[in-house]
This record gives sequence, C-alpha cells and structure tokens, in this order.
Amino acid sequence: MALTSKQKNLIRKRAEHKSAQVIAAELRLSEDEVEAFIKSEKAPGEPVDPTRKRLFFVLMIAIPFLFFALLEAGLRLGNYRGNDALFIFPTVFDGKYGMPNPNFTSRYFFSTTTLPSPSDDVFLTEKPENGFRVFVLGGSTANGYPYGYNGSFSRVFRDIIQDAAPDRHVEVVNVATSAINSYSIYDQIDEILDQKPDAILIYGGHNEYYGALGVGSSETFGAFPGFVRSYLKLQRFKTFQLLRDIIVRTGARIASITSSGPPTEAGGTLMQRMVGQQQIPLDSDLYELGKRQFESNLNAIFKKFDKAGIPVFTGSLTSNLKDHPPFISVETDVHPAADVVFSRAGTYFEDERYEEAFDAYLYAKDLDALRFRAPESFNALIRTKSNAFDNVFYVPVHEAFMDNSDARLIGFNLMTEHLHPNVAGYHLMGITFASSFLDADIAGISGDAGLPETKDYYYDRMRMTEYDRRIGEHRIKLLMNSWPFVERRDPSGYPGNYEFTSAADSMAFKVVHDNVRWDQAKVRLASYYEETGRLDEALREYDGLMRGQPYNDSPFVFAARIWLGLNNFDRARPFLEQAYAIESSAFTTKMLGAIEIDAGNIDRGIDLLEESKSIEPDDAQMLFNLSGAYALKGEFERADEVLVRLEEINPQFPGARAWRQQLDGHLRNRGLR
Repeated sequence: MALTSKQKNLIRKRAEHKSAQVIAAELRLSEDEVEAFIKSEKAPGEPVDPTRKRLFFVLMIAIPFLFFALLEAGLRLGNYRGNDALFIFPTVFDGKYGMPNPNFTSRYFFSTTTLPSPSDDVFLTEKPENGFRVFVLGGSTANGYPYGYNGSFSRVFRDIIQDAAPDRHVEVVNVATSAINSYSIYDQIDEILDQKPDAILIYGGHNEYYGALGVGSSETFGAFPGFVRSYLKLQRFKTFQLLRDIIVRTGARIASITSSGPPTEAGGTLMQRMVGQQQIPLDSDLYELGKRQFESNLNAIFKKFDKAGIPVFTGSLTSNLKDHPPFISVETDVHPAADVVFSRAGTYFEDERYEEAFDAYLYAKDLDALRFRAPESFNALIRTKSNAFDNVFYVPVHEAFMDNSDARLIGFNLMTEHLHPNVAGYHLMGITFASSFLDADIAGISGDAGLPETKDYYYDRMRMTEYDRRIGEHRIKLLMNSWPFVERRDPSGYPGNYEFTSAADSMAFKVVHDNVRWDQAKVRLASYYEETGRLDEALREYDGLMRGQPYNDSPFVFAARIWLGLNNFDRARPFLEQAYAIESSAFTTKMLGAIEIDAGNIDRGIDLLEESKSIEPDDAQMLFNLSGAYALKGEFERADEVLVRLEEINPQFPGARAWRQQLDGHLRNRGLR
C-alpha cells in the first residue's frame, strides 16, 4: 500500500534522529516500507555536504545586509539629503580652500526645515608649514548673531593672534551655528581633527535645553547622552536618515489628523520652533537632566581633544542680568517666582545696594523657567571640567563682562537682548579669548607684554560700519517681535511699517528680509557711496569686505580704483599688490606695472605689463605704457613693435601720435630708421 503525503513528511522529519524500526512502530507501518522510502529520498552512503549547509546559512544572513548596503549606495549616489559633511571644498576655489558646509546642520534637525548655517570662513586645503589653525565651536553667540561676519568674536581673536605671531599663517575657522548644543559639538570633533587643528575655542551652553537633541527641545531624541551620541554616529548613514525621515513624517501626519488644537505657527522664529518644553523650573527633573547632559558631553568633548593633544579654550557663559526680565515665572515649593525676585533686585539697585542687587538678578535669571539663558551651575561645570584636563583652559568671559559693567550688572551696555552681545560685547569676548590664549603660551605664541596693539585698535579693526550694525538691529527687531518676547507677532508692526533712515539701513533691511547676500549688498552700498562722492565710507565698506573675504581680490581692486582716481598711487599700491597676490588679472598687472615704472623699477614694471599683455593683449593703455617702458630701458626696437600694435588697434589713443614722433626720433638717432 502506497504511503500518504502526511506519512512521508513525518518520516522525513524523524529520519535524522530515529531508526526505521522506531519510525515504523510509531506510525504503524512496516519497517520495509519505511526503509524503502528513506533510501528513495537519499542515496545510501551520500553524506550531507557541510560546506553547502554553511554557504546556505551565510547567504541567508547576508541577504538583509546586502539589501541595506545596496540601499545605502543608492541613497549616496542619489545624494539623499545632500552633502552633510562638516567641510566642503568648493570648485570655485580650484581646490585651494575648504570651508564649513552650509548644509551640515541637516544631520541635527529632523523636523525643522529652515536650517541655521555656519560662517563662510575659509582655510587652506594644504596646511602650510607655518600654519596655525584654530576652530571655533558653539551656538549662535559663538557664530556672532545678530551681526555675523566681522561682528563675531572669532574675527577679533584672529586679528590679535596674527599680530602676536606675524611669522605664522593664522586661520580661525568658525563652525558655530544657532540652535545647536554640546551634542553637535561632540559630533564635529572627528572631522575637525582631520583638518589638523592647533587649538579649539568653545563657547556653548545656552542651547543645552532647547538646542537640537536637547532635553527640552522639539528636536529631542531622549535624555541619555551616551545613547544620543551613538545615534549621532548612526545618522551619518543615508539609510538611517531615510528611516528617521519616514518615522518623523508618519508621526507628523498622524498628529495632524488626530490633533484638535490649532496648527503650529509655520512662520515662527527658529527660537520658537526649537522649544518643546516651555517650563523647566530650577532644580526640576528636566533641569537636572539638562545638567547631566551638559556635564556628560563636556567630559566626552574634552576627553577626545585631550587624547588628540589639542588645547581647548572654553568660555564661561554670560547673559543680560539687569536689563532683561525673566520670560516665564513659576513658583515652586523650593523657589519663589522669577519675576518677584527680579523686581526685588530692581529695588536693591535703586537703593544702591549693589551686592544684594547682583545676587538677586543672578538668582532671577536662574529662576527663569524658559531656559534660553544658561544657569550659573553650567559655569561651575565648565570650570570644574576645565580643571580636570591639562589641555583645557578656562576663559573668564562672564567675569570679563561683569568687570566691564557698572556694579558688575551686565545689561544693554554689552547685550542686544537676553544673551547675545552687541558689538562692544563681541569685541570684549574676542579680547578675553585672545588674552587667555596668549597667557597659555601655545606653540610659542604668547603675549608677555599684553596685547600686540590697544583694545581701541582692535575695536576699530572690526570694521563694523553703519550697514553692519543695522543688520544686527533688524535681526533683533525681527526676533523681539515674536515669541517669547511677545505672545503674537503684530502684523501691522515691524517690518511692515518700518521706514528707512539711510541707504545703509535700506541695504541692511534687504539682507535680513529679502535674502540679499551680505557681500553683494555691501558692494552695492559702496558703489552708491562712490557715486555720491562719499569715498571714505565706500573705502570702509570695501575694507570690511577685505577683512571678511581675504581670498577675494575684488574689494582690493575696488579700493585701488578709488585711490587711482584720486591720483594717489602710494595709497593704491598696497591694495593692488594684495589683489595681485590673490589672483593675477589684466587690470592689477597693468596698474601695478605703470606704478612700478613711475617709481623707477623698470624691470619689474615691464614684467608686470607683459603679464597683463598675456591676459589681455589688446589693451591700449597697457600697450602705451609698455612701449614707453621699453624705451626707458633703451630697447627702442621693442618699444616700436609694441607701439605699432597700439596704432593698429587704436591709432587715436591719447598721446600715441606724439609718442610716435618722439620714438621715431630716438630710432633715427640710433640709425634704426
């Protein structure tokens, strides 16, 4: 009788562990039938191939890994979410310079679409032997908000260190951005180490609660620092970013369907969009989690740089104590309401009880439940952690601000609002960081006699024009016309009702509200000043561009043109030399050549004019000057060749006919005619 399918399956399952006799007894079959079926399934004596079994197992395990590897490769090939590396090396610089990547912050924000950007500082791709390279890390204050560019403390620091080490090529690269905290700083370290830094400056801590991934942020990912730091490593993979985006978008979609409340204000400021938990009272559980997060990350950051042997200068955190009230007041069983203490501080101040006023203002700031200003416990952590590492140096920024404020009470004398410094404040920050750096005597760069120049000199060297200051004012106006400074933006107020006070004000407004580039607007404004005869103001704008873009020859050329127009060749010459050092052009070589000829440096003048000729061979002015230069050297035949070419191109060129008569006379006198 033939075996059924069920019987065959049972025999197959039991054949590896039981004999035919036992299987036959269990299934009530004849032993011969069972043996015959087993033999038909597998030839007698044929062993199971262990290699094939292992290969099958490996393939089963490898298939999902292969899938994700191919997916990762496809996402990278398709440039999913763009290039989020910390540094880029733009082709416009021909590989000579690197700079911070404007898109690198995309790896920290998974629901915020408008991303903050770092500075446009550049550094040489190949670090020179005499190079000294410093990176600046932190949040919006380190970035220089609301001014940016020449208003940042890092530019003041660069000026001082370059003056203290004139034989070194000093580069200070600011990678700080708004709305990031110690998680982001930690995440940047490996890429910074790849660029061979000589020192690190850190000013960060105000964003610890509401910055990306902070415990009170709308972009949080948990309150366990070690876990979040691991997450930051994983999100370098495009596949992980894709999965994260799917989860976030799905969650947002579900929330939009199920939510019965009003939609989130899409046009809110970055400050507003980053706040997830508005009330974090002093000594609350969330407050303590933020402290633990900051301490853990500080330790991890300092340990990494210390292991690499890179000195770190970290500043204490400062903010507006006297002139900005608390945002949110919450009375608890342990602490009074912030506004009550702030009012008491004001009374102490009016009564000239300054020490009591200072303590009360400091306490009121710490009591503010909306944690935009770092509590004093953070400065204690910075000081403690700095002392724990030989390569970490504490920079007394907060102390310097207090020392430069009446009764040590920091207010609008150094601040624009609750925590961002004004121009004087950023100047003081730069001085303080530079002084601490020089005192540390890093790489033989020291300041035994103090700063190389006066503080006033470095303040003027910031080159902050009315235009630059107005940019800061407009950004602050925009910020303070929104939450948390006001509950709801006034649609009839700023910026709609704003009236411009000057051309500089108008240009600054366009930069803030119309996304006009800072450098483009600065050139337009300088051109306007030139057209209206305000040459000193034009030169100051160009000076600011030179400071901000030392790799760009254009502002040097623009400034040189002004001095050339005034026939002041001595003032034009250094600008032309700098432009020429950056990039050779027909104009710079032509004008430098003419100036050199006029100064009696005939050989260099001819070399420059010939270089100009190789770039733009039919420039009549250049040919006229070159012909005259050869004649001054006594090479009249060469002078004649060049003049013939000029006459072919432009026979009416002013002075050409008179020069022909004069040159022919020289040629006849020497029997060359």
